[in-house]
Amino acid sequence: MKRKLLSLALCLVLIAATFCVLAACDKKDETDYEITVWVGEGTKTLTEQQIAAFNETNEWGVKFNATVEIVSESKAVGDAVSKPADSADLFCFAQDQLARAVQSNLLAGLNTASVEFISQNSDADAVEAATVGNSVRAFPMTADNGYFMYYDKTKIKQSSIGDLDSIIADCRAEGVNFSMNLTSDGGWYAASFFYATGCHSNWDTDENGAFVDYDDTFDSDAGIIALKGMKKIFGLGDNYVEKDKVSDFNAGTPSGVVISGIWDYEAAKKILGDNLGIAPLPSFTVDGQSYQLTSFLGHKFMGVKPQSDAHKAYYLQKLAMYLTGKECQKQRFEEVGWGPSNKELKADETVTSEALKALEATKKVNQGQYPTNWWAKMDVMTQSARTSSDLDNVLKGLLQTYSATLPDLIK
Repeated sequence: MKRKLLSLALCLVLIAATFCVLAACDKKDETDYEITVWVGEGTKTLTEQQIAAFNETNEWGVKFNATVEIVSESKAVGDAVSKPADSADLFCFAQDQLARAVQSNLLAGLNTASVEFISQNSDADAVEAATVGNSVRAFPMTADNGYFMYYDKTKIKQSSIGDLDSIIADCRAEGVNFSMNLTSDGGWYAASFFYATGCHSNWDTDENGAFVDYDDTFDSDAGIIALKGMKKIFGLGDNYVEKDKVSDFNAGTPSGVVISGIWDYEAAKKILGDNLGIAPLPSFTVDGQSYQLTSFLGHKFMGVKPQSDAHKAYYLQKLAMYLTGKECQKQRFEEVGWGPSNKELKADETVTSEALKALEATKKVNQGQYPTNWWAKMDVMTQSARTSSDLDNVLKGLLQTYSATLPDLIK
């Protein structure tokens, strides 16, 4: 009997403890947290408004006193690595920086609720892009980090759209430039020629973001064709502009074509007005065969910095869910034209633009993770291709030199 009474008492204690835990979870936190948030150009004010809305509506009574700063998504991870103590609690960054962020321990591990939120609300490509090893590490914000063609309708004939040789001929005839950054943007644009010919460069990471293996086929007959396609643009000489800015439409010698992305849409409209043309990437022809230029499709993420305060860490992930949720993504589309990663919004025909339609119509390959130095090695190769002959053996030598450096990128 004594043992039964002890067992009953123990059960009552456990039940009481469970109710206490549940009550604590349901209790409003009502704590003010000081945080810093890094966001991309054009979204500072909107983000401040969205955080204010979270403060007013969240069920826990939590308040975030946020200092929102503009830091380019391409630089956020590098800035955090160089000054970790000054890095933001939440920071927006481009997909190609994810592995480096994981390697540098910049990202807090996501809890079950966050992973479920991302998996249930983001499209499959975005979930895959946010995954390192077998773990989802960041909150997808956009699925629009790709490129297409802006052109001046008064310089490029409508009949030329879709064919690179015809577009180049129009540029020559009109004395205008062709802007595409093939030699100093880390291969992001140059890769479009390699993927067009069927090449690939796939890199595998472990759970810590370290690169452990790769499969690269650029050093091939298809790679030679890709370089020959690039040399058609290089052949413009001074009329090839090593840039991707729509401001080139206003240059002393204006560009007739600029290969760029969503981020330049509003500026392009202001410059060219009704003369602005937007189209998918064209195809190019080598030895009588046509190849469709292929854009990367990259994403932008929001990362959460590791925290020593477990409560703050928990609510920061709640805030990240809110800021990357359906409503906030729609607001960013309406404010700055960013394309959503939320699968419901991607299926919504009202959440689109001329630029997003051009990107959607462009052939794309989902951007993976690449070692930081891979991009520089692509630049070395394309810079050499710009000044070399187009003989097969010369181009083959450039590809062999590039390929020989890749094993050094595995650590």
